[in-house]
Amino acid sequence: MLTNQPSAAPTATQRPTRLQRHWDFLAVLLLMVASLPVTWISPQARIIVPHAGLFDDHWVLDTPFKTSRGVWFGRDVAFPYGPIFQWLTSAPSRWKGLSMAVIYTSYRTPLLWCTFLAGFLTLRLLLPEQPPWKRFLLLLLLCFFWAPWDGRTAFDILLFALFLRGWYAVRQQRVNPALLGCGAALLIDTAFLYSADTGVYGIAALLISLAGVAWEGRRDAQPFRSYAVALLAFTGLSVVLIFAINAVMAGLLDFRFWRTSLALVSNHRWNEPAAMSSAAAIRLFVTWIAGGFIFLMRHFVPGDRDASVTARSGFLLSAFVFAFAAMQTGLVRSDSQHIVFALYPMVFFAGAVLFSFRSRTVSALVALVAVSCSVVFGQPVAVFQPFSFRYRLAQMQRPLTDCPGGFREFSGVCYPAAFTEMLQTDISYLQQHSGEHDSVLIFPYQYMFGMASARNVASGVGQSFLSAGPYLSQLDIAAMKRKAAPAGLYFPDGDLSIAIDEVPNFTRTPDIWFWINRHYLSDQEPSPGVFGLLKDDSRAARISMQPLPLVVVAQSYSIRERSTAVDLGDPVWPIDGADFLQLRLKVRYGPLWKLRKPERMQLEITRADGSRDLQAFVVEPNVSSDVWFYPWNQADLAHYFAADESRWRASTRPAITHLRLLVTPLDWVSQQPDSLVIESADAVRISLSR
Repeated sequence: MLTNQPSAAPTATQRPTRLQRHWDFLAVLLLMVASLPVTWISPQARIIVPHAGLFDDHWVLDTPFKTSRGVWFGRDVAFPYGPIFQWLTSAPSRWKGLSMAVIYTSYRTPLLWCTFLAGFLTLRLLLPEQPPWKRFLLLLLLCFFWAPWDGRTAFDILLFALFLRGWYAVRQQRVNPALLGCGAALLIDTAFLYSADTGVYGIAALLISLAGVAWEGRRDAQPFRSYAVALLAFTGLSVVLIFAINAVMAGLLDFRFWRTSLALVSNHRWNEPAAMSSAAAIRLFVTWIAGGFIFLMRHFVPGDRDASVTARSGFLLSAFVFAFAAMQTGLVRSDSQHIVFALYPMVFFAGAVLFSFRSRTVSALVALVAVSCSVVFGQPVAVFQPFSFRYRLAQMQRPLTDCPGGFREFSGVCYPAAFTEMLQTDISYLQQHSGEHDSVLIFPYQYMFGMASARNVASGVGQSFLSAGPYLSQLDIAAMKRKAAPAGLYFPDGDLSIAIDEVPNFTRTPDIWFWINRHYLSDQEPSPGVFGLLKDDSRAARISMQPLPLVVVAQSYSIRERSTAVDLGDPVWPIDGADFLQLRLKVRYGPLWKLRKPERMQLEITRADGSRDLQAFVVEPNVSSDVWFYPWNQADLAHYFAADESRWRASTRPAITHLRLLVTPLDWVSQQPDSLVIESADAVRISLSR
């Protein structure tokens, strides 16, 4: 006789299902859905770009176009980002079709999704013992209010968490040290293929996390041998991978990828420093203090220290040091975007520490504080801004299929009508004077004209303003020689070609400008303010340069104050006039400049008619450098591409009567130089023989 047996009731000891343990992944899915670009939601929608041709637009549009043409960062062109970044940003245009509208709206999408996924994995590594709701909420807050868009920082934070857990596992003899070392080598080389500074911070993550774990276990002698084995394995496989990347990028013994990567990283600090606003400084300082307080508080709170990796002294020490080191990004180029990059590691780790407490009361209080602070002090990612949600919702309900008045469509984008007309005129010029498989020349950085005309841009460095220093300049020139572009466009400084950080494009990369001037001539002005160039190698043999000493005393000037004016006196300007002013100088800094940034350098030029001009310039610290100036209207430089020399000096150019160098701080981070050495000063006249 069968009897009904009551089913066993669930007990507290039953293991949760996989779904119960990992439902926090729902945060990643929600973030991905919330960040869908408008061209995926409404493929026929037109995108309005009211301010066309902004500086970053050019490399953003050029990157997927280069990918479609088989031109890769790191192999064919030097750029701060690498081929993995390029592949990710180009993915939407490969799926949806190459158009400016698709690129504008979706190039960030794969990078954001990688940021969401990296954040999820990092929290799984740092807070595995916490209930899923904590990781769910924390990931939403971090990615909605604090995350940068380009994935670099999120990847380095993930590397730090992986290395930290790996070092703990080696210390506890749960992982083979050689396996950790080999894994670290693979990950860091991958980081270098994403971007040069991602790789540099990846190495920092490996060493800093080791230092934290070693400090925590400093009384144990045995693990240090394992640490050494891991580092040896890392070094050995790294060497092998370096040669493997060489073979893919150029040749087995060709270290061009590594040389350009390190040059771009080292040049960034002196070639692109930007001032920090008071608001940014306060935000950076407050985040640093708040993070330090949270780390100290967690260190001194007793309890579940061994149960949570974020409560251990090795994590607290190394995570704080790594986050502090990451703030260097914001110290050098201190615009709003780089401040976000600088703050994210500290905010991420501080959030992980706060959410590591097991007490329900403390957890609820922390969640409330985290939400409040994020809403009040955070800055939502652009795609999560309220206007972005409203815009995408409107496009879903009633897509914009026709451009409004005053705008005209080009490649799915509604540009201002005047810009669209100029764009079409200039690309018509390029297509008329070059073949389908030819490259074209663009100076200084308007590379969207290459995509618009379906032509590769002849360059060795993505955007010429990066070609600072002898190595990168020659790399760029060598590529232009090799591509031999039959035609190009020259954009003099003005409305269509801004001076980056107030440094004239000629002064920033004079070697590039002089090479183009010797090999190209202008035959017409396709649109107002844009000059068409045609290749003419005969100019190289016909153009000569004559330096004329200005009788400026060569000497060293001590810099005793943060704001200093160095009077160079009254130069003996040539009676017949000259075209350029060349200073050879060296700015000497102490080693602290490598942790900060150089001061602003400006040349004050006084002319015979009483007019004055301040021209900013950048110079590599502690290196003798030639700095070139065009001491009149920068737009007039376009005339030097004319075939007739009489057109070069059409405007009035009064003589230069006085020169002063101004050395001033960009902000409180700027490092004061020790001295400034003037080695020579010349007026230079160029001429064209028949």
